[in-house]
Amino acid sequence: MQTWRHSDPPAGKRRHPSSYGMQDPQIIFDALGLEPGDAFLDAGCGLGEYALEAARIVGPTGMVHAFDITPGCIEDLSRQAAMHGLTQVRAAVVDITRPLPLPDESITAGLLGTVLHIPPVAQAMKEVIMEMGRVLRPGGRLGVIECNPHSPCGPPRSMRPTATRITNALEACGFMSLGVQDMGYLYLALFAKPSS
Repeated sequence: MQTWRHSDPPAGKRRHPSSYGMQDPQIIFDALGLEPGDAFLDAGCGLGEYALEAARIVGPTGMVHAFDITPGCIEDLSRQAAMHGLTQVRAAVVDITRPLPLPDESITAGLLGTVLHIPPVAQAMKEVIMEMGRVLRPGGRLGVIECNPHSPCGPPRSMRPTATRITNALEACGFMSLGVQDMGYLYLALFAKPSS
């Protein structure tokens, strides 16, 4: 279970931890190169704030898949998407440590936003990464967001994977590192699935 301290930056009323308000989300979508018509996967979406923003970017010709193991989060996200007319959002209760219900090479860009530190996901990190690689198209980008070791908020420091650990894990699974960006409380590690 994700554990957050009471010193989290203000992000309004919420019933589930979220990193969305801890940085400018546009940094992430710019890094992913998300464009109208793209297919985006938010794996471990929580409340789905990244998914909703991605839906606005990809537009009605695109698709956003948002998966989380918590039914309440998926119900909230589905309501929000319906309220805003974002019919391109497909939210579903999915355990991302298991095979994903998506075809091979069907996703343009993916996000693992503050999920790789959660114990069941951390224990299945290789399987999670390999599934992301399976569903990403050649040349597709994957962003991994985690809390910086020095951040005063977030999960216990002992649970936080370093950017080096994340990079090593992704490269071992065939991804190419495009670099790490410090965003203050968080860091963004960016990867690409090789085209060949």
